[in-house]
Amino acid sequence: MNAPADRTAIRNAEANITIVDAARMVIAERGLAGMSMRTVAEQADMSVGSISYRIGDRAALVAAVIDREMALADVAAQKFLARLDGIEPVMAGLLPDLVGAWLDLLAGEQRISAIVTCELALFASRMPETVPDVPRLLDRSAAMWRTMLQASPDGDRLADAIHAYCLDERPFSIALGDMADYRLLRQSTIRALLRNPGEAPAPAASQWHMALVDRLAGPSAEALYAADIIPQGAKAALADHIADLIIADGVGALSHRAVAQASGMAASSVAHHFPTHRDIVFGGVEAIYRRMRVDIRASNGTAPGSGTIIQLTHESALLANRNPAFLPFAIDMRRRRAENVHMQVAQWIGVPVDSDRARVQAIVIALIGHGLEILVRGALAEPFVDMSRYFSGYEHSS
Repeated sequence: MNAPADRTAIRNAEANITIVDAARMVIAERGLAGMSMRTVAEQADMSVGSISYRIGDRAALVAAVIDREMALADVAAQKFLARLDGIEPVMAGLLPDLVGAWLDLLAGEQRISAIVTCELALFASRMPETVPDVPRLLDRSAAMWRTMLQASPDGDRLADAIHAYCLDERPFSIALGDMADYRLLRQSTIRALLRNPGEAPAPAASQWHMALVDRLAGPSAEALYAADIIPQGAKAALADHIADLIIADGVGALSHRAVAQASGMAASSVAHHFPTHRDIVFGGVEAIYRRMRVDIRASNGTAPGSGTIIQLTHESALLANRNPAFLPFAIDMRRRRAENVHMQVAQWIGVPVDSDRARVQAIVIALIGHGLEILVRGALAEPFVDMSRYFSGYEHSS
């Protein structure tokens, strides 16, 4: 009796999934800022009116994307946990390999979902009140690691450390996962994160880690040298305004008109110095990169990374995923993780400076991931104090 109604409900549900998956694809290809009702309609081969009727406005569509990603994350976690087949990963010595495999899965089979989650987290870190369900999406990953490690001593704290580490490593795994040296550096860092805190690293392992850091300088050197060439005059002023716009609102806020309004210059002047949208983005990223390098040199190990730095490094990795021209920036930002706070973190975890670079880098990556989650939850703008309390407990636990 109800068969026609049931079939209609199924068709409606399938149509809604088609729309939401089209939105996910647009986000993966263009970023969250590039997702509009029009771009989704084009991707789904539907009219804007049909999407509005079925889903609602853009905010409702973003909410539907988050719901879809939570459902997909649950399925992915269940499949990954099933691979353990009852084996306790810590006792079996499998945990570093599992963390690396999970990040590879995110960069491969789960790539669309991973990019969408990164984009949502980045947006939520700036405007958490507009996407309040993003923390629930991030909680899926933490829950997976907690389930995996529930039989391990101090499993919840260890799971939270891995979850935080993966939050920061994920966009770099997506952008740089095809590079063998990056994957080797990542695995060195993962092993250092999960090493017993009282266990000293083998000298050869430390040398290996630093050799990987140095080798990754090669692919980025030429482009980064160009970024260090400071523009002059009006172009320099415009680049600084572009950088300020990116810092405040992200790359999605950039346009010739927006830069003209922010700088007080004519749009024609902006177009003269930065003819295309890509030129605008590149000019702003170069300016930000120069600022960050100055900050790193000036901090001398005393100033931990801020929420702004967290956002900008993730933005660079996501840009690199969409445009290879930005890969040098992503490579450099990943390989230099911990550079400006190495002395401070080394003292905090009780190791001689320069004796365990991999461990320090691993802890800093986990701190950054936790800092991103704090920003997503709208808790703090400069989260290092909270991060220190969170991870010092893990680091000094017996």
